[in-house]
Amino acid sequence: MRVGVNPEKSKGERNSKKLHRVIVVFYIPNSTDEYYEQSIIVLNHCLESLTKTINFDTTCITLINNNSTIEVELTINKYINKKLIDKYVLYSENKGKVYAIMNELKGIYEPFVTISDGDILFIKGWEKAVFNVYKNFDMAGVVAPLPCSNLALNHNSSVFFDKTLSLSINKSKIVTDLDCDLYLEGLGNTSLLSRNNRSFNWRTHQYYIKNTNTIAILGAGHFVATYRTALINKINDYPEFKFFNGYEDKFIDNKADEKGYYRLSLSKTFAYHMGNRLDNNITSLKKNEGDYIEHKDFEGLELAIKKRYTPYWFRSIVFRVVKKIVKL
Repeated sequence: MRVGVNPEKSKGERNSKKLHRVIVVFYIPNSTDEYYEQSIIVLNHCLESLTKTINFDTTCITLINNNSTIEVELTINKYINKKLIDKYVLYSENKGKVYAIMNELKGIYEPFVTISDGDILFIKGWEKAVFNVYKNFDMAGVVAPLPCSNLALNHNSSVFFDKTLSLSINKSKIVTDLDCDLYLEGLGNTSLLSRNNRSFNWRTHQYYIKNTNTIAILGAGHFVATYRTALINKINDYPEFKFFNGYEDKFIDNKADEKGYYRLSLSKTFAYHMGNRLDNNITSLKKNEGDYIEHKDFEGLELAIKKRYTPYWFRSIVFRVVKKIVKL
């Protein structure tokens, strides 16, 4: 039986509400297979860079371990013991990335959430640069911390619907060759910026929007990106399969566009995809300098989701017509 009153009830302690949560999801089944032999070291670089580049007054971290090898615990515990991790989720089996993310999204209060794989190197200044885009483009729904120009046309009908007639979409070389090289090297695919059936490729030209202070490249990937939480955390569909082609498209990538928001990315590299092998870029990028985000960087941000009066199906049709006529 219970005797007395729980003393916690009288303490009156308050929860501190943050504005931004970073969710890192990873799966490392072993450290012996050639593919995974450096993955724990890569994860450590990811967590080290993340914890050194965010402002803990505004931002918190969730780790999702999709039933990785027990060896991972030694690395994770370093950050948990220092109280750098707000929440740690451990699954008893690998649920797949989409299940793990969607299950976690439904329970967060922060208005912005960054979803990241466990092989991303975060570069100083990335948070401030991402939220500078949000502050300058009120219809930004997704912002990736590195240039993703090859994804400009992917789930981005809303920005072309809004900006084409006003001639607000620009096309020229904004991303440096160095940033293009980092993107290709990180993803291990030299053809990602190629466009064999167009007069230009994604290395020589990028689509972008701009205002007085800021340039945003059209396009965002899903290995790391920052989202308006309200665009993606109310999805009721159940991911029946652990792994299924197009799942991230269905559950995450297309949601901003459906609600009329834009998928954008930074014009400079503030995150690097390390993959499963260490390389020299990691050492050099760690030396980059950048400013930490502050509370004032969130001031004036529109948090409520705006209702669009032109339906998604109509925006999509207009985009397909424009894409065909203009040969985007």
